[in-house]
Amino acid sequence: MVGFGTLLTATNGSAQTNGQVWANITFDWVKRSGVTYEVDFEPKALVFAPPEEPGWSNLDITPSIEYPVSTTIDLIGEVTLGRTKQTDDLDTTELTVRGGVRFHLFTRQRHLLLNETLPKRRLVIRDLVRVESRNFFYSNDDPSESTIRFRNRVELLWPLNRPNLGDDGAVVALTDWEWFIPISDPTERFANRQRIRAGLTYRHSFNWRFAALYIWNRSRDTTTEPFTTAEHIVDVQVKRVW
Repeated sequence: MVGFGTLLTATNGSAQTNGQVWANITFDWVKRSGVTYEVDFEPKALVFAPPEEPGWSNLDITPSIEYPVSTTIDLIGEVTLGRTKQTDDLDTTELTVRGGVRFHLFTRQRHLLLNETLPKRRLVIRDLVRVESRNFFYSNDDPSESTIRFRNRVELLWPLNRPNLGDDGAVVALTDWEWFIPISDPTERFANRQRIRAGLTYRHSFNWRFAALYIWNRSRDTTTEPFTTAEHIVDVQVKRVW
């Protein structure tokens, strides 16, 4: 958890700041085997930025599969197809293949009626480690590019009004910290970044979950440069589960 303190205290007074709005509309199908199939639609938009920074908007569509191999480990596979309106003259298409493992600090138990794997304890601490192969295609004559990036996210969740975050009606405080580390320095701006998220999630029922999060990113172009950009983001999420 040292990363939280490092991220908050190491600020750059000359950093450019922008504001964004994100949304996640997610559909999950939970099978008796424990496998979860998911499709996530994530639109993003820049709402304010320095005058010299171009505006942009983006839509990512991410199908994924998740399997709990034990009471403490999940395997995850994802594919993201994204389209970004960079400028009036340039659109970017991204195809990313991503695989990873989620480690749970405390063991969990299966809820057989709902096919869910739920935590035994009130406090949930977990670590999501992923590696992604990112491929970029441009609408102009620029050649396509590929890069590999490592991601690690430490997550903490605490239900405020129920004994367990899997209980219907649970309001859960969530916070996490993630570091994005490219294996090489791609020409993509801000591929190297750190992210903090904090907010509340609400489980209305097994079928419906909601979240409202504040996200703070700081970014840099290469691993040798200082962090030069700060992003303030509001993210609203809706999930439907079958």
